Amino acid sequence: KQWYQRRVRGNRYTQRRGPQLHNTSPTGETSWTVCKQPDPVPAGPRWCRHANSFLYSYAGPSYNSLEEAQRACLANTQCNGITQEPYNRNRYTQRRGPQLHNTSPTGETSWTVCKQPDPVPAGPRWCRHANS
Repeated sequence: KQWYQRRVRGNRYTQRRGPQLHNTSPTGETSWTVCKQPDPVPAGPRWCRHANSFLYSYAGPSYNSLEEAQRACLANTQCNGITQEPYNRNRYTQRRGPQLHNTSPTGETSWTVCKQPDPVPAGPRWCRHANS
């Protein structure tokens, strides 16, 4: 099945037959098909953001970017999360924790590896094909 949006006469959606997808549309239509490729597998764990929170005790050096701190934390057995310090040029610090404190007197933000897996989306994944 293929879904199709027509740009003329208001953005209407119609259902179309046929497996063939055309590469150009003289009227600028957009089509959607069920994707043939599976969703890409994300690299590494998913991190959860916790506003106005902190983890106790440093576990290693600090970093200028969240991504650098996360990579270092994953390689450090003493690290249980990252805390961004607004009072320290917004540096990202590796922290031991493991308990997350939900009230930061200095407005810190922390990240921990999420305990829950990503939700599985219901139904198929649709791919958009502009001008097709």
